[in-house]
Amino acid sequence: MDMRGVSRFLMACSLMAASPLWASDHRADDLLDRMTRAVQSLNYEGTFVYIHGQKTETMQIVHAWDERGERERLLSLTGEPREVIRDENVLTCVWPASRSVVIEPRRSRLGGLPAAIPDREFGPDSPYSIQMEGEQRIAGLTCRSVAIIPRDGLRYGHRLCIDEDSGMLLKSEMLDHQGNTIEQFMFTSIQFPEHVADERFEAEMQGEGFTTHRVDSQSGLPPDEGWRVGDIPDGFRVTSVTKRPMAANLNPVQHMVLSDGLATVSVFISRAGSLDDLYMGVTQSGALHAMAVPAGEYQVTVVGEVPEPTVRMIADSVRHVSQ
Repeated sequence: MDMRGVSRFLMACSLMAASPLWASDHRADDLLDRMTRAVQSLNYEGTFVYIHGQKTETMQIVHAWDERGERERLLSLTGEPREVIRDENVLTCVWPASRSVVIEPRRSRLGGLPAAIPDREFGPDSPYSIQMEGEQRIAGLTCRSVAIIPRDGLRYGHRLCIDEDSGMLLKSEMLDHQGNTIEQFMFTSIQFPEHVADERFEAEMQGEGFTTHRVDSQSGLPPDEGWRVGDIPDGFRVTSVTKRPMAANLNPVQHMVLSDGLATVSVFISRAGSLDDLYMGVTQSGALHAMAVPAGEYQVTVVGEVPEPTVRMIADSVRHVSQ
């Protein structure tokens, strides 16, 4: 996979010192659990800003959970026009600049908020500890901050501000090891309607002249089980392995996903067209790091919103083992 085409998504020592020795605050546990459910199951609509790298984007979101299941629509209000619509089974992306629509199976239950949503509890073996912090006022609502503190330098810290009444996430910050904010999402306005009309989930940007591309859910290929990540960072585990054709590559791409319950790292592996196409290097965009390394006649690209040493550790240890 061409790293040039890959772009996009440790708490301060003072925070660590302020908490008991890696203790988990039960109130924080409960609030995070409520937040995870609220982001998925509440009806809400609003506007949020997303700051990453040198970019600031403003997005509108409409989300519903009803008898039809979970549905969501994201619309860009600044920058390049785009629209993303999710329902229980399908993800539709509308790109007016190229007059194209991409429809593919929805593979993740996570919503469209560009924020850290834990997918497992922070137990004693977790690579993170958590603690309650003070209150903030976001989008006219009072929310409580929860700090998610990494135990090592292989992942970033987070500070989430959660409305204690609804459980809704109103603000999320990703923090480097010095406590600096490197990525931020924040609602500027939000409402919780009892019902969201069906027409709110219809694309606004489509029209004549748009080309629709459909990704077949059956187009996947059996993955090559010989590929291994020899040095998986503590707390991470492989959560999925898939292989499928991609328009940008002549050869199929194997995709391995590693997660620690909060951070996610993708490993892309594809056979190069020629040895001259192989390359090595690291790029960064905000919190996102990507590293490409050759592995024989294959190109390995590792991408994730984690510190550079993490993608480097993974990329340098990807090997093919004969079965």
